[in-house]
Amino acid sequence: MMLKKILLLLITGILPGFLFSQQAWTVYNSINSPLPENSVRCITQAPNGLLWVGTDYGLASFDGTNWNIFQTTNSGIPDNSIRSLVVDNQNNIWIGTFTSGLVKYDGSNWTVYNTFNSDIPDDFVRSLVIDTLGNFWVGTIGGLGYFDGTNWDIYNSSNSVLTSNNIGALHVDTNNNSVSIGTINGGLYLKDGTSWTHFTLWNSNLPDNTILGIDKDTTNVIWLATPASGLSGYIGGVAFLTLNTVSSAISSNSLTSINIATDQSIWVGSNDSGLCKKEGPVFYNYNTLNSGMPDNFVQTIFIDNQDIIWVGTQIGGLVRLDPSLLTSVQEVATTAFTIFPVPAGETLYLNSEISKPVLLEIYDLSGKQIHLSTTFTEPGKIAIQTASLSSGVYLIKVVFENGESGSRLFVIGK
Repeated sequence: MMLKKILLLLITGILPGFLFSQQAWTVYNSINSPLPENSVRCITQAPNGLLWVGTDYGLASFDGTNWNIFQTTNSGIPDNSIRSLVVDNQNNIWIGTFTSGLVKYDGSNWTVYNTFNSDIPDDFVRSLVIDTLGNFWVGTIGGLGYFDGTNWDIYNSSNSVLTSNNIGALHVDTNNNSVSIGTINGGLYLKDGTSWTHFTLWNSNLPDNTILGIDKDTTNVIWLATPASGLSGYIGGVAFLTLNTVSSAISSNSLTSINIATDQSIWVGSNDSGLCKKEGPVFYNYNTLNSGMPDNFVQTIFIDNQDIIWVGTQIGGLVRLDPSLLTSVQEVATTAFTIFPVPAGETLYLNSEISKPVLLEIYDLSGKQIHLSTTFTEPGKIAIQTASLSSGVYLIKVVFENGESGSRLFVIGK
C-alpha cells in the first residue's frame, strides 16, 4: 500500500523536488504580442517602471499590459536596429543604434547625435551607461565617448591607452564612478578618474581579450562575460577567477551577457546553451529542452526592480522569468542507497544493500526528467549510463521494493 502511494505521488508530480514551473516563464514574440521583431538586442527599465526593449526592427515600451512600438515609419527614431538602451533619472530613454548614432527620446521629441552633427566617434553604438553625475559613457565601434549632454570627450587608440576602438561592454561603479570598459580583442580597461589600468591575456590571467558583458557584485568582484572563455571575475592585482566548462558546471564558454541580481546570483546568457544562473558555487542551466526558454541564443539579460529576469533572444523573442516561481530541487534524505563515483563520468552506479530498486528517475535542476539507459548488474546494484549528460548537477530519485524511497543530488564532471 505504501509503495502504491509513493508511485502515485511520482506519477502526479507532487513529490518534493520538482523545479520546472511553466508559470515562471512568459514569452513575448511577434506572434503573440505587438513586439516588432523576435531578435531582442537590449532591455532596460525607467524609474517609472516602464520597460524598454530594443529589437532589430524597432523600439518597444511595455508597462506589463500595453505596448507602444516606435519605428522609422511612425516616429522620429532614425534607425530600426537598436543595440543599446539606458534611461536617465528624468525617464528620458537614450538609444544606441546600429547605423544612426545616439538618440534621446523625452516622450515627445527625438534628438539625434551622429557623426555629422556631433563628436560621437561612430554611429554604431554598442553599449551605453550613465554615471552618478548624469553623464553618459557611449561605447561605439570607433572608440569611447563621454557626453555631458553638450560636450564630448573621445577616447580611442590614437589619443589614449585604448588598443581597440571597438567597445563591447561598459559598467559604471556607483560607489566611485570608475568605469570598466570591455573591448573586442583589446582586453579590459579600468578607468578611475585620469588613471587607466589595462588587462590582457599577456599581462594577466584574463582568459579572453574580448568582453561582451560586465557587472560588479557587492564584494567588488568585476564579473565578465566572454565569448570564448566563460565567466571570469577580476579579484584584484592581475588575478582573474575563470569559470568555464572544464572548471565548473557552467553550460557554455560562449557568453554574451551578464547581470547580477540583488541576492548576488549571477545570470549569464550564452549563444548556444541558453541562460545560466550562478548561485554560490552551484550553476543552474536553462535551455529549450529543460525550461520555458524559446531559444538557446541569448543576446541580453536585464533584471528589473522587482527582481524579474528579462531575457532577449536571437529568434525567440522576449522572455520574462520570475525566479520566485522556480522551486528548488531538494534531496529527500535516505540511507537506502549509495551512488558512486562522485563526480560521475560516463557511468553512475547505484547500490542498495537493503532492498531492490523498482523505480528510478533522474532530473536536471530545472525539473525535466531525463531518460537514461540502466542495467541491473546485481539485484541491488544498477549501472546508469550518464555519458550523454553535460557537466552539471542532477537529481536521482529511487523507490524500493520495500516501499522506502529517497533522492540524492549528484554531479557530472567531464
